[in-house]
Amino acid sequence: MILREFRSAFLAFITVFVVAGILYFWSMHSGGSAHISSNTQDWGGFGSYIGGILAPAASLLAGYMVYKGFASNAYQHKLLLAREALSRLDIELEKKLEAPFNNICFGAEYYGRPLRSIIYSLSSNEIATTEASSKVILSLLHNTAILANSIRYYTGLLGGLPSEEQDSQWLGELEKSYWIEKYSAICSRMVRIVGQSAFEEKASAEQLRSFKSVLGGE
Repeated sequence: MILREFRSAFLAFITVFVVAGILYFWSMHSGGSAHISSNTQDWGGFGSYIGGILAPAASLLAGYMVYKGFASNAYQHKLLLAREALSRLDIELEKKLEAPFNNICFGAEYYGRPLRSIIYSLSSNEIATTEASSKVILSLLHNTAILANSIRYYTGLLGGLPSEEQDSQWLGELEKSYWIEKYSAICSRMVRIVGQSAFEEKASAEQLRSFKSVLGGE
């Protein structure tokens, strides 16, 4: 995109130069000069005329390109910050899923197992849901909804990524596919355990929309 805009701006600059030159020679021709002058004063006047027109145009072009470069760098920085935030949220969520469930409510057999294993057992009706497990899973679901909201923001940034071609949409689709593959199945199990209504009461409307859009594949 930046390269395309630069080409357009440079073409406009060249157009101004050509038009200015044509107008100058047309003025000379209208004044009675049918031939190119060999007088250095005439050419000096021509240089002053062209310089007076092109210098402001060149300054505007340079200022415009500096602005576009700054805007592009700011966009890239925002994208990087969003990516880093997503990575931190992902790491924290993984830690919680793999953390041991140190509650005796399911008996010694399940004590200390990773929370992920407890979630699979609960969703498969191998063990009965308790209030303690529901609170833990609901909190985890809320964190996942926050992650989904961040993912939606990040994929939105990817969709507006400055590019020479309109080829940035596939980046967002690839990103969503990764998160669906990683979290969609276990999130479905967690919602089934705590109930859709409890989840909707816990998360905000925006987070729910993001959860459905990103992890629900909508």
